Amino acid sequence: MKRFDSCHYLKKDTVPVGGDSLTVWDATQPIDDQWDAFLASTPFGHFYQTSKWARARVLDGWKSWITVITREDEIIAGFQILWRVKSPVGKVGLLLKGPVIASDDPQMVDHVISVLKRSAQTNRLKALVIQPPDKGEQIDLLLRQQGFSSSYFDSTIKNNTVLIDLRGSEEEIFKRIKRTKRQNINTAIRKGITVRQGDKEDLETFFTFMKETCKRQQVLPSPSNIDFLYTLWDLFSPDGNITLFLAEYEGEVVTCLIVLTLGGTAYLWKFGWSGKHAKLYPNILIYWEIFKWAKAHGFHFADLGTISPGLAQRIWNGDTATEEMSKTYSYLKTCFGGDVVPLSKGFVYIPNVFLRTAYNILMPLVIKSPVLSRKLLFER
Repeated sequence: MKRFDSCHYLKKDTVPVGGDSLTVWDATQPIDDQWDAFLASTPFGHFYQTSKWARARVLDGWKSWITVITREDEIIAGFQILWRVKSPVGKVGLLLKGPVIASDDPQMVDHVISVLKRSAQTNRLKALVIQPPDKGEQIDLLLRQQGFSSSYFDSTIKNNTVLIDLRGSEEEIFKRIKRTKRQNINTAIRKGITVRQGDKEDLETFFTFMKETCKRQQVLPSPSNIDFLYTLWDLFSPDGNITLFLAEYEGEVVTCLIVLTLGGTAYLWKFGWSGKHAKLYPNILIYWEIFKWAKAHGFHFADLGTISPGLAQRIWNGDTATEEMSKTYSYLKTCFGGDVVPLSKGFVYIPNVFLRTAYNILMPLVIKSPVLSRKLLFER
């Protein structure tokens, strides 16, 4: 990491913590390359926390701020909060995969949480929904100790992901894939399915396929506007952090998948399928080709994203998927030899103690109505 350059930050305070002198800064520009570089340097970083992701989310009505903590001219922790005003609650914040802390020292973690709470109060948030980093097990307990409540917003917080370990040989990775899917991959290759990388002009095809896939799955498309994809491409492509893969048959695009990268992980972010040539298995081959590409480019993990909570729970219990589950896209993700990793269910911080008490009492009742719970904060 380069030495911290404070020219685009506003200094808040400096305090001693565990023998170190830590300084808190607020970023004063929307794109923060130093923060993004810090995220890429730590296993706790995620693209949701990058300033470039926040710039894309402006199209969805979100604003953001970044707070970093330095020690001896080096960033050692921080967080990016997205926020917007949502009726009837007021100003609400969303902190996914943060705060990011390059230390497991409890004093350090406790200090960062205190800074986070103070930041939420200073920026007059009515509520802050937070999901800690995927590998931040220790922080859960400390959040509870500092007054964070359980989150009930399952539509915002996903409690699992499927992670493929790419650190073995290509042969070892292939052997971990279920036998039927290995056969599908070989069939796809033999029948002439090919996979290539696309460019910005191919995003329209991807968006069309993604909407068709969401319609078949009876879910709303996300993102809902192709302008988000164009903006994301413009932000992420200069550093090579976004790649579009296309599976084709006889020159016709059949399947598309967007991969976002940060640090040692390739995130298989969004998928779209035309619905054609299912028996040629383009949807299976495109995963395998991405795994090979990610490994060749030095990534240690491929993150396939969340699966349905019911399927995840059956896997954690050691049960097999039901017949209905085995026909889903969620089930497909579990066939490539990865681990279904449990994630934090998240927390909510409500600065006002009276509102916090009301939330803790009433939300277990409100959550019985999913429509009502979404309307309270994050449904558009």
